[in-house]
Amino acid sequence: MAELLHAGALATTVLSTCCTAAAGPRARARELALALIMLVAMADVVVGWGLLAPVWWAALLVIVAMASAISRARRAASSVARSARAMDALGGILMAALLLVMSSGTVSTSAHAGHGVSPSALVWAVVAASVLFAAASVHMGVTMRMPHPVAPVRVRVVRRIAPLAMGASVLLMAAVVVV
Repeated sequence: MAELLHAGALATTVLSTCCTAAAGPRARARELALALIMLVAMADVVVGWGLLAPVWWAALLVIVAMASAISRARRAASSVARSARAMDALGGILMAALLLVMSSGTVSTSAHAGHGVSPSALVWAVVAASVLFAAASVHMGVTMRMPHPVAPVRVRVVRRIAPLAMGASVLLMAAVVVV
């Protein structure tokens, strides 16, 4: 089951990365860098390439996510663009947390010796944040206003799919942690 969830999370991350790249000439290098780092980090952990330790992937994701959100948030022309950048950054930070939780080997810790096993509070906090992020991603993907009423269909589809794919990816990774 975990393998299917991993594959689904990786596939939705590929879709989200493609949407970021296909966003047209307005796609920013930092947003694309964040998407690519997320994709390679997930592939590294899921496939087991061992390129970097998960803690380094997580650190890299947090740094690039913060740089993307901070540098672009003030200069964004529209609230839609600011919201999309904020969601991208939050998705990167959640993905970093999920990578750390998944790779720690201590996803489940015993509450009391001999009294069974229960997930830690941190794991539940990351899972809850992931569920909320997925819900916000669906809301954003469904209700997002387009920058121009006559935007090409490709642009409208890409702009709607990107947050949906990112939300699905985070939710699937959270499901791996729970399963």
